[in-house]
Amino acid sequence: MNETDLLILDAAERLLSDICTTEAAVRYEQGQVPEDLANAILDSGLPLAWVPEEFGGVGGSLALGFELIRKAASFALPLPLAETLVANLLLAVSGLTVPGRWTALGYDGGELPVAVRGEVNGTIEMASGAHEASVIVVPVLEKGHLRVASFAPSTIDMEHRRNLAGEVRTRIILRSAIPSQLSGRIENLTEDGLRQFCALLRAVQIVGALDRVGELTLDYVAERKQFGRALGKFQAVQNRVADIVGETALAGAAVQQAVRTVSNAERPLRGDRSTAIAIASAKFVAGEAAQKVPENAHQAHGAMGFSYEYPLQHFTRRVWSWREEFGSEFYWSEYIGELIQDEVQSGHGDSVLGKAWDLATR
Repeated sequence: MNETDLLILDAAERLLSDICTTEAAVRYEQGQVPEDLANAILDSGLPLAWVPEEFGGVGGSLALGFELIRKAASFALPLPLAETLVANLLLAVSGLTVPGRWTALGYDGGELPVAVRGEVNGTIEMASGAHEASVIVVPVLEKGHLRVASFAPSTIDMEHRRNLAGEVRTRIILRSAIPSQLSGRIENLTEDGLRQFCALLRAVQIVGALDRVGELTLDYVAERKQFGRALGKFQAVQNRVADIVGETALAGAAVQQAVRTVSNAERPLRGDRSTAIAIASAKFVAGEAAQKVPENAHQAHGAMGFSYEYPLQHFTRRVWSWREEFGSEFYWSEYIGELIQDEVQSGHGDSVLGKAWDLATR
């Protein structure tokens, strides 16, 4: 990242630390969109970080956007910043108008809607950000090619519900829907590439939330006393804290490598073998950590960790939800296995994947 990116990150962190509170997260889960918080984020320009300057955006790097997503997750921002970043990116790369408001991502990694003669049909089961959005962005297939469509929320059928973390997920039903905008065919966007990009999005969010889970746990066991000693002085608690730190660091390293790989890719939304391996590994490792770290954190906190007023569960519930979205660790471990098998069967036994297969099957 360049100096401008670092300045944006610093400003974003100060903004998030000021406006992201446990009270705001609770209000959001109760169905109240915190307008003051939403306006502050929009006014900052953060949702336009991946939009080129010629489209009215910030023109930031992919690395900047992913770091913003990680920061937002570490503060439990109760708004769909990550989804808006991706939706705006899709609009920009397809040459469509980018709105200055919240934009929903009408994609959940499942089957894409189909466009025929300008009409779109299909169902998205778990769209993100549609509750707050003024525009719904939907990748669609037309004769095997990807296009990007945008819809006004009032023109399509939507059913809102909340996931374990209290985040709104929306079932979008498109019946001969007419988009307000529909791009031409996009050569630098593929279904695999988009699914991988969104999986990395969730992996980054998981790591951001786990960062805060670790901080909360370390602070709690240092301050809380039992039998005349701080909890952190007990060996059993120390073991759990060590597991939290280790798993979070491992997931962070895998995600950082995947972000670096995608950021350096010539066509990051198209996907290739190197980005596929890096992202699959990152989502797998992050998914493993999403199971282990919250378990240890709640054990260290005891009943306090489940208190609605205490921030821990606002992070752990998000982690558990994000773990399943855009492929769990089970999906991505199978995906890696298939990549290795294809590499071996194609006669590339001397490659890194081929050697991994040889080692695993001895």
